Amino acid sequence: MGMTHCDSSVMHSDIYATGDKSWNIIFPLITVEGTDPELNIMAEDMNTIVGVHYLKDVAYAMGDFGYHQTIPSNYFDPKDGADVSKEDVPIRVVFGAYCSQIDESNVAMIRHIYDGDDPAPFADQFVDLPIREVHWDKSTGASLATPGRNGLSEVY
Repeated sequence: MGMTHCDSSVMHSDIYATGDKSWNIIFPLITVEGTDPELNIMAEDMNTIVGVHYLKDVAYAMGDFGYHQTIPSNYFDPKDGADVSKEDVPIRVVFGAYCSQIDESNVAMIRHIYDGDDPAPFADQFVDLPIREVHWDKSTGASLATPGRNGLSEVY
């Protein structure tokens, strides 16, 4: 995910109710030096929010109900009228990966999160974007395999 500016975002959790067997891991690839904190992470008790910086070689791993939010930032806004070449535009790029230990206790929930008829609870903030993550678009055919009649053998 790349970003040059963000006007607003929503506190959300990508993964929930999997029996603490799934994680959303965010790892920065390109950072912007000298920024304010870029990611809000909510404590488990939901009473504390900590703003953190993306740092090279530091990943953030959030498990079930790991609420987080991009903090509005403005590294570059083309509306400012600045004469900047594409090579000089500051951009932050992070890589996000979902990892799960899939078993009988959570396969239904994991399938719902990734392939459910309802999009993820935070997906509506991406409605106007030209490209969305593939697991929110059934037309791509991206899917976590449907378990067969004999259990989970097709999932693993």
